[in-house]
Amino acid sequence: MTISGTSNLGIDAPNVGEYWVGQGGIYAGIMPDYVGHSPQHLIFSVDEATSLEWGGYGAAEPDAQSLHDGNANSAALTKCMHRHPAAQWASDYTKDGHADFHLPSRKEWEIAGVTIQNTFARNAWYWSSSEHSRTSAYGINFNGMDAVHLYKSYPGNARAVRTIPA
Repeated sequence: MTISGTSNLGIDAPNVGEYWVGQGGIYAGIMPDYVGHSPQHLIFSVDEATSLEWGGYGAAEPDAQSLHDGNANSAALTKCMHRHPAAQWASDYTKDGHADFHLPSRKEWEIAGVTIQNTFARNAWYWSSSEHSRTSAYGINFNGMDAVHLYKSYPGNARAVRTIPA
């Protein structure tokens, strides 16, 4: 299924699960409107990092608690005084000339889990940018699609995502 004329860039999105040539990753579909945010195309990196902590164990990050806005969460995490390796890796990621990637929110991961879960390791935990508490943040595992909160010091995986207005 090709979505025609759906982005401000004047290009067509590929089929879900395909690499979006020139856009930096695998097309996961459209993230719906959440709390006044416009729908967004989700493009997940093909590369991933392993054994990264979420970081900031014991510290609350109140500006990184959105379940749907991974871009805002990641910006808050990379600018705060605590080290957040997973968010930093995703924010530093570049592909096809794009440098606007971030660590996915819990809801962005849920979309990917429905549409492109076969592109992720089944027995690995992936960090979201959504904080749960001072000691934990949300992670996702594609062996049963579990979304749970993990200790921030857990060595999880990270993928980056970028969005384009739909």
